[in-house]
Amino acid sequence: MKQPLKTSNGNTLLIVHSGTINTDAGPDFFNAKVKIDDTLWAGNIEIHINASDWKNHKHQSDKKYDNVILHVVYHYDTEVFYANGKPIPTLEIKNIIPPLMLRKYHQLQLQQNTIACEKIIVLPSSLNLTNWLGRLLIERLQDKCEFFESLLIQNNNHWEESFYTITARYFGMKTNAQPFEWLAQNLPLSVLAKHKNSLIQVEALVFGVAGFLEEDYQNSYINLMKREFDFLKTKYNLKPIDKSVWKFARTRPANFPSVRLVQFASLIYHSSHLLSKVLEAKNIQELIKLYSINPNKKLNPFLFIAHQTNAKQTPLGKSSIELLLINTVLPVLFLYGKRNDKEELSERALIFYEDIKPENNAISRFWQSLGIEIKSSFESQALIQLKNKYCNELKCLSCNIGKEILLNNNA
Repeated sequence: MKQPLKTSNGNTLLIVHSGTINTDAGPDFFNAKVKIDDTLWAGNIEIHINASDWKNHKHQSDKKYDNVILHVVYHYDTEVFYANGKPIPTLEIKNIIPPLMLRKYHQLQLQQNTIACEKIIVLPSSLNLTNWLGRLLIERLQDKCEFFESLLIQNNNHWEESFYTITARYFGMKTNAQPFEWLAQNLPLSVLAKHKNSLIQVEALVFGVAGFLEEDYQNSYINLMKREFDFLKTKYNLKPIDKSVWKFARTRPANFPSVRLVQFASLIYHSSHLLSKVLEAKNIQELIKLYSINPNKKLNPFLFIAHQTNAKQTPLGKSSIELLLINTVLPVLFLYGKRNDKEELSERALIFYEDIKPENNAISRFWQSLGIEIKSSFESQALIQLKNKYCNELKCLSCNIGKEILLNNNA
C-alpha cells in the first residue's frame, strides 16, 4: 500500500487535481486542487529543484505567485514563505521517486539516438497503446485545426469560404501553398458560385486570378478563357496575383502549379457546397469519390510553361486524395463536430482515419522498425505527433511509452 503524501511540516496531503500546465510566465500549474489535512485548497502549483529557488527567483515579491497552494520541490533545503510571512505548503519528492526510475530518466535525457528510448523501448499493453495513440491523434487534429480556426476568424465564421481556402492551400502542396491561398483570397467563393454551371468560366476565373492569362497563347481554348476573364475581371473588380510567385523549379510535372490549377478548377466546377457534401458523407468511399474528378482535357496545363514536356494531365490519384483527406478534410470534419455540438461528426472523422491506409514515410518506417504495428492513418498520424511533439522535445514524462520504461524494472 502506498504511503500517503506529507508536506514538509508533516501535514497529510492529497492532490485532488494537478491543474493545467502553464506555458507562460507565472506558476507552473493553474487551477489545481489539493487537500491538506481536512482543508480543500484551490489555486496554483509551483515546481522547483530546490526549495530555495523560490527566493532565488524572487517569487516572494511577485504577485503572480500569491495564489500558490503547493510548492513541489526535489530537495527541501529551506522553508519559504508567502509575502505575508506564512509558510508555503511544500512537498519534497526526493525520497518518493525510486533511484532506479531517476537513473532511467537521466539516461533517456542523455540519449543521442533518433529518439531517447530507441534502444530500451518497452511498449504498453495493446489497450493502453491504442488509447495513447487515440489521444495523440486528437492532439494532432487540434494542431492542424489552428490554421483553419484563424481562417474562420478572417472569414467571419464562414465555414464554406474557409474550407475553400484551406483546400486551395492543399492543392499547392508545400511549394505553392501560399500562392494558392492568395488565389483563394483574391477569388471569393461567392464569385465562383455565380458561374458554377460554366466550366470555361470557372477555369477562366481560376487561371485569370492566378495571373496566367496576362499574355496571349497559341491555343484557341486558352485565348477563349482569356477573353472570358477580361470581362469577368472588370465585372467583379478582380485583382490577379503576379504569375512569378508560382514555383515550377524542382517540382515534378504532376505537381506543376498549372496542373494543380486545372484539377482545382475541375473540383470547384463539379462540387459546389463542398463542405456540406463532406459533412454528409457516410463512409470513406463517398469522400474519395467526391474528390475523384477528371480534369478538363481541352485545357493543357503544360502550355503555360516556357519549356515543353511530354507529361499528360491526370486526375488526383487515390494516394493524393487520401493525403488531402488526412491533412485537410478530416481535421475540418473533426473541428466542425466539436464547434457545432455534433459529436457524431468528430467520431466519424476518427473512424475515417482508420479506413485510410497509413502513410509510408520516414517516421512511420522508423516506428515499424521498433515493433509498432501501423494498420491505418489513425496510427501513422498519431505516431507523427508522438515523434514531433514528444520525442523531439524529450517529453518522456508526458509519454505513455516513456512512463512504461520508467516503471518497468527490467528496462
